[in-house]
Amino acid sequence: MSLRERTNRAPRGSKRVLAAAAVLGALPAVLAAPPASAVAGCYGDCQPGVVRSGGVIKYDAPVGVNDQITVSVSGGIVTVADPAATLTVGTGCTLVTSHEATCPSTAFTSMVIRGLDGDDVITDNTGFAARLMGNDGADRIVGGSGDDTLSGGFGSDVLQGGGGSDTVSYAENAARIGVRADLDGATGDDGSAEDGPAGARDTIAADVENLEGTNTDDTLIGNAGPNVIDGAGGHNQVQGLSGPDRLTGRGGGTVDGGADTDHCTSDLRGLSGPADTFVGCESTEVVN
Repeated sequence: MSLRERTNRAPRGSKRVLAAAAVLGALPAVLAAPPASAVAGCYGDCQPGVVRSGGVIKYDAPVGVNDQITVSVSGGIVTVADPAATLTVGTGCTLVTSHEATCPSTAFTSMVIRGLDGDDVITDNTGFAARLMGNDGADRIVGGSGDDTLSGGFGSDVLQGGGGSDTVSYAENAARIGVRADLDGATGDDGSAEDGPAGARDTIAADVENLEGTNTDDTLIGNAGPNVIDGAGGHNQVQGLSGPDRLTGRGGGTVDGGADTDHCTSDLRGLSGPADTFVGCESTEVVN
């Protein structure tokens, strides 16, 4: 072998080093595109942009869009429209335009609509029981005439129940800090610092009847009507005020029925701490 050949040949192992460097150099581009499951609120069978039906009608909005989602029903057909998004369809549904899909209403009895990120408006004009979730962003969620569960996620949200017996839930994210929420209809006084500064947080409208708290310590307050309030987790302060209420704490807090005939429960299943303190409750129950 000549000296020239020795000089031009790459050192032993250098090709492997260069190949490894090329792979490492490509990693940032790969990591910069997270899978759908990395998007806040996108979990389980989440499929952004896809309208589908399989016993439950589902629509997960596309990522990075301020959605304007409307769900309506007429003549046995449910229409899901989102003018801000480009839709596709899955099982049981038909694409009408790139912004509208239909599904036969006989194929399901409930709905799950997730706005994912962005400042979304979700309006339910049906009577089906629905779970409507805004997730991150400043969202407006309007329930239909059925019994709906509304979850705004992080950000300053407006949550309106519509008809039926409706629930605002803060249990959608296990990592949430404790909230203070009430059913008086006042503007910006619900949620926590994760939803905005004091006075500019969530607004729970007066047509919402029920509350579900977080996994930590909450203050949850009803109104003059019949309320169902569940502390979900933590040591909670639950107050029914007037009206015949059904209130549940998770131990170590206070459950206060207020006026009228109230049923109060301290649910200690899976817990080792003390029961809640009952105040103003006509009937009480401790569940172990």
